[in-house]
Amino acid sequence: MDNLHYTKKEFYRRKLPHFQNKGALFFITYNVKNAVNSVETEKIKRIFKERTDKLLIDNKNYSERLDEEYRRYFGKFDNLLHKSKDNHFLKNEECAEAVAESLHFWDGKRIELYSYCIMSNHVHAVINVYEKDENGKELYLQDIMESVKKYSAKKCNKILERNGQFWQNETYDRIIRNRGELFRIISYILDNPVKAGLCQNRNEWKFSYIKDEYNEFM
Repeated sequence: MDNLHYTKKEFYRRKLPHFQNKGALFFITYNVKNAVNSVETEKIKRIFKERTDKLLIDNKNYSERLDEEYRRYFGKFDNLLHKSKDNHFLKNEECAEAVAESLHFWDGKRIELYSYCIMSNHVHAVINVYEKDENGKELYLQDIMESVKKYSAKKCNKILERNGQFWQNETYDRIIRNRGELFRIISYILDNPVKAGLCQNRNEWKFSYIKDEYNEFM
């Protein structure tokens, strides 16, 4: 189970830097613990950290250059997830349903859930995090992810009759800045099972979702 203990703020850094602007639209990816080879994962994280550390020192066009590094890192990491042979817990349909339930729970309350795809060892989603919750308390992405991961981890562990940490601590998150980028990312999410060779058409995948008003992206 994921336990996050750090001060809430609009920028924080664990192994990856995270921007969690209030009221922002995010592309998020999170995966089952040890879903990918730790040596390969640490290698691409180390390269990413070295590159982004240099950007912080240089501080020139930081946002644009950080965005490029994020894309490069994410592409390599997502390929590792697809190639992995380990911990495909979400092949269990009850587990996949529990993950879907955890995402839908806050929809219309603390987030707007645009789209998601639940793969066998990871999840892609697009969510808009509201600035404040139903009680007027400020919201951050880490609040949502802590809740989503905690709830789904507990249910999945019970279904699988296992104990221990279910999700990897780190979550990949990226702020979506415009409509074109939103279209590209939702298309990427919905096509993920097709690219992985699990189905021939995005509509065939049982655990994909897109909100009705965004069906134009289909």
